[in-house]
Amino acid sequence: MFDNPPIVSIPAGAKPEGIAVDVIRLVAEQENWQVTYVSDSFDKLVYRLDKGEIDVLVGIAYNDKRAQRFQFTQQSLIGNWGMVFRHPKARIDSLPDLKGKRVALMRSSTHSQALVQLSKQFHASFTPVYVDTYGQVLDTVAEGRADAGAVNRVFAALHAQQPDLAITSIVFNPIFVHYAAPKHANPALLQALDRHLAALKADTGSAYYDSLHYWLEATPVGRYPVWLPWAAASAAGLLVLALAIAGFLRHQVRRQTRELQRRADQLQSEIGQRETAQAHLNQLAYFDALTQLPNREGFNAALNQSLAAMQGTDKRLALLFVDIDRLKNINDGLGHGAGDLLLHQIAVRLQSVLRTHDHLSRFGGDEFVVIVSDIGDPSDVERVATRLLHSLEMPITVGSTPIYSSASIGIALYPDDALSFEALLKHADTAMYQAKEQGRNRFQFYQANQTARAVERLTLDTRLRQALERDELTLHYQPVVALASQRIVGCEALLRWNDPERGLVMPGAFIQAAEDSGLIVQLGEWVLEAACAQLRDWQKLGKADGMTLAVNVSTRQFEGRRLVKSVEQVLGRTGLAAECLELEITENVMLIMNDEVRSSLDSLRAMGVRLSLDD
Repeated sequence: MFDNPPIVSIPAGAKPEGIAVDVIRLVAEQENWQVTYVSDSFDKLVYRLDKGEIDVLVGIAYNDKRAQRFQFTQQSLIGNWGMVFRHPKARIDSLPDLKGKRVALMRSSTHSQALVQLSKQFHASFTPVYVDTYGQVLDTVAEGRADAGAVNRVFAALHAQQPDLAITSIVFNPIFVHYAAPKHANPALLQALDRHLAALKADTGSAYYDSLHYWLEATPVGRYPVWLPWAAASAAGLLVLALAIAGFLRHQVRRQTRELQRRADQLQSEIGQRETAQAHLNQLAYFDALTQLPNREGFNAALNQSLAAMQGTDKRLALLFVDIDRLKNINDGLGHGAGDLLLHQIAVRLQSVLRTHDHLSRFGGDEFVVIVSDIGDPSDVERVATRLLHSLEMPITVGSTPIYSSASIGIALYPDDALSFEALLKHADTAMYQAKEQGRNRFQFYQANQTARAVERLTLDTRLRQALERDELTLHYQPVVALASQRIVGCEALLRWNDPERGLVMPGAFIQAAEDSGLIVQLGEWVLEAACAQLRDWQKLGKADGMTLAVNVSTRQFEGRRLVKSVEQVLGRTGLAAECLELEITENVMLIMNDEVRSSLDSLRAMGVRLSLDD
């Protein structure tokens, strides 16, 4: 510890005392610690803390740079800020007045560092005069070896009442004072301090508040001068003059007291604003802004806590991975604003059917996760999953549009399916995909063979991408015959995959996987290019006069008017007339009809491309 009254005071030949010491002694007594006090200058103690030579440094201000080097208690000991005092002959009252002046600073103090940085920002750089303690700062100013000096407000409250010092209006750097330990030390020490500090601060009648009142309300007692008896009989004029001077001084004291109180109130307000901002940052870090549910970080903390509570018991826990079906179609059709409103209402419905001790989180997008704790057997989880599905059966009105939604739910059990939360989450996600493959709007328990199916899906996606690169895809053409003339008037392009391992693969085995992964857009563009080129070749040979070519397109090709651009480029490269091309769209395009899709269809018609609805 370092001398920094009243937080820590180290009298010569006596034991350390002060607010921080009172708390340490109280905690040590409760925890049966043996405490050895180590005193030195602040910068040397910081160095020794960094080297792990001391266990705890008392009364150190928290900042982000120090937090990279040390562990800090979560609970602060006291709020503080910096103040500047000047020599009576120095003309200093605001920050710009410091420019070119000599300013006494305590080495390594966060207030010293902050004032140096602040002066540079305001182009008011000064000459620092570094000393080891705040007491030396004030002595240096009082003796005229510096024009001004910076100390903290707690120290100033007890030690700045000197005739050779004058307060300025410069206040800065509101901070909180904590206890700190080496970066890689056992956290149990600081955790114990946090636990006791929180309890002490919660009780206004505790020893913590007794210590604050004792040290902060104490004021130094000066020597009362002994006036000679004849001074009482001095002339009436001198008495009146003395009373006038005393009245003036009292007025000055009251004025400066009011000014100090105003600054203190202002800084307390700033500290309150900082605490509010910190609470807002914590909200953003652990909660989803859209639904106000815990986010992934909040979920991780809750699941770790639940798993830790179940260690050594025979209790079970279930993880439900809830994925909202076809949310992308709703976003594409009605816009992301409507999708956000829908997600908010879905979160409300899901939460409404859960038990009080169940935990609902949103991972982002269309994914929610539920922790169901203290379950007896899988039937308990089935009831929860069924309630979740039933909660989405009634339509949700967004604006004036009723929207029907559903969910696919994957379930993994602890400790049956996994012992770590990473594996548990992975298995629940795998089971959710199995529920989607079985038709959506259902739940599925994890089974060991589902992992193999998940690997198979990933392998299929990889092989399909390689098939595009290795030219393993081919088109078959189904003729369209006019019944009256029995002539071929057109054809439809059908995609096939010549897999070297499995032979000819029909589209039903890979199209859905391509839709899920987004690869369907590249496949669709390849089909369009290859089919148009083939029809143009037949036309050049005189074998396809008057024929039309039908090509299926996916709803995902309409995103960003990409389909219109692709058709324009393909027709330009192949030389095929637009009226020879017919695009077959699915009913899903009608479901996502918005301004972008409508504009794309209008542009295709204007080009001369035919459009038809695929049955």
